Amino acid sequence: MLFRSPGEPALSLAELKQRMAVPPTYDTPRRAVIRLLHTLQVAGVELELQTPRKPGAAAEWDASRRTLRIEPVAPDKGSEDFARILNHEAIHVAQSCHAGGLRASPTLLGIGRTLTPAMVDELQGPTYAHVSAAEKLLEAEAYSNQEDLAVGDAMVRRHCRLTS
Repeated sequence: MLFRSPGEPALSLAELKQRMAVPPTYDTPRRAVIRLLHTLQVAGVELELQTPRKPGAAAEWDASRRTLRIEPVAPDKGSEDFARILNHEAIHVAQSCHAGGLRASPTLLGIGRTLTPAMVDELQGPTYAHVSAAEKLLEAEAYSNQEDLAVGDAMVRRHCRLTS
């Protein structure tokens, strides 16, 4: 059985054969994870491999505790998925810093918010069923930019106070 991420298109037989002949290296997402973990650390973010309090979430930013909780199985999802999860949460960290500091309630950064149909489905799903419209906008901003693995790092560096 072949698994795909939500919204990922099916590959043709030719594309599958190409991937088998030249397997992806995942160097880009691995480097992004290393960079994000370092940047979050020097920004003063605490990282916990712990089930998020929000049911169904892969990770969550808790500004009141300056803590990023990551579902313990998230790293097992593979380099690309884990990099997107970490990047998404780094955007939330930057949203807090933009509002005044790590412990501040997040505010929009003003970066693009173009959602794919899969992202719209996620925002309309059970994980976000009971959140405010303002929180959905924050999530939309993070979802819209999570694929660009440089955005979270750049936003944290721009908006947060780094210790080194």
